[in-house]
Amino acid sequence: MSLKHNSASRLFAVCALATLSLTAVAQAQPTDRGRGGRDGGGYMMGPGMMDRQQLGRMCGPRAAGFTEWRLDRLERTVKLTEVQRAKFDEFRAASNKAAETVRAACPTDVPATIVDRMETMEKRLDATSQAIKTVRPALEAFYATLSDEQKAQLNSDRGRHGRFWRWRDRW
Repeated sequence: MSLKHNSASRLFAVCALATLSLTAVAQAQPTDRGRGGRDGGGYMMGPGMMDRQQLGRMCGPRAAGFTEWRLDRLERTVKLTEVQRAKFDEFRAASNKAAETVRAACPTDVPATIVDRMETMEKRLDATSQAIKTVRPALEAFYATLSDEQKAQLNSDRGRHGRFWRWRDRW
């Protein structure tokens, strides 16, 4: 039971990472800090929540290439066999479709009222949920083709990103 739970937790973590990579971009990109700066008085409900800077990170032109960059990195990391290539290509197509779903939910401007901001947030959350539903079956099918060594490499706690994902063992 524990092994099954651990595998499910790891699969969820990989799926969450894939989904997050669809909407995240590098922190170092230059953007307008918007009203109130990075940590205060943003356009959404809390400090810095979806001000122009965060909107630029999630919906800016640099976000478009982030999915491909993460997929290319994943492909190099696990060193796919020809048999695995077909399922990876399906995963890539699903990831790109999900990224487009998330991008399509990006507002063209920061909403003016609190009600409009809440509606925008709801649309973005719905798009993210739909993106997960699009990616997950393809991710699971691809993951099932990996060898134990490839799975171990993908699931490892190595690197600076590993520290972030250790929360999964505390559930």
